[in-house]
Amino acid sequence: MGKGEDRKVTDKNTLKGAVFLLVAAFIWGFAMVALKAGTENLQPFSFTGYRCLLGGISLIPLWLFVDKRKSPAQREVERNPKTLVIGSIVCGLNLMTFTIAQQLGLPFTTIGKAGFITALYIILVPLAGVFLGRKIEKTVWIAVVVAMTGFYFMCLYGGSAAFNRGDMMMLFAAVFYTVYFYMVDHFVQQLDPVKFSSCQFIVTGIVCSVISLLFEDTSLADVQAAIVPLLYGGICSCGLGYTFQVIGQRYMEPAKASLLLSSETVFTMIAGMIFFQEKLAFREYLGCGLIFCAIILSQMQRKS
Repeated sequence: MGKGEDRKVTDKNTLKGAVFLLVAAFIWGFAMVALKAGTENLQPFSFTGYRCLLGGISLIPLWLFVDKRKSPAQREVERNPKTLVIGSIVCGLNLMTFTIAQQLGLPFTTIGKAGFITALYIILVPLAGVFLGRKIEKTVWIAVVVAMTGFYFMCLYGGSAAFNRGDMMMLFAAVFYTVYFYMVDHFVQQLDPVKFSSCQFIVTGIVCSVISLLFEDTSLADVQAAIVPLLYGGICSCGLGYTFQVIGQRYMEPAKASLLLSSETVFTMIAGMIFFQEKLAFREYLGCGLIFCAIILSQMQRKS
């Protein structure tokens, strides 16, 4: 059996994967609004803990429904829970670092900038392949230069005042998400995507909730005030978005999947304009444009 077949890549499945990834990008683009709104009432670990627990629990009915439809052979393959436990813990902790970095940075930057800086992971995904022994195309190296130029115009042009704490945290988030992306790619081929998503979110939710109880001060009134962002961030962004990503990645190679997910940046900027009336300076729009071009360029593969 060929490599493509192992990943279940056919024309029909590739289209299915593309649809799931684009819907995930749309959900996440607008989820940035919920994340920023949530920071107005809840501290980072509180919001992330409740949000991820809600997302993980909301997937349990679907998890049970899918489980009932599996053949005896499929159930036999999944009888050993070791891979699920390890994958959920590893990916859950990676997801926590990425999400907390975003939560810490959002109060200090715009939604539009946050989306594009975080999207630098699209460049980092193929670049990280160097450490995995993978060949890097020339277009990726060109994309790195273009992305760094865009990042300069967006965050560094005009002196250190243009680059704030929020931008720095978004840059950290991009690095953390690169690690998470490859962890998902490793485990998703061996696990049921719905069960995997549910378990990793529950892990993230439990760890963040424990940290919140120890170091943060959260009241019931704070939770009630943030209920709408929590519902969208939990059920839509966690429950649906990440599951769609896991399903989509099951049918597509990481580089192609990351290209489709990059459309999240456009949805994020639109969401910021609609809900927060955000307007960027010309240099920031220029930076966004260069980063988006770099994202596309990084995924272009040479014709054989």
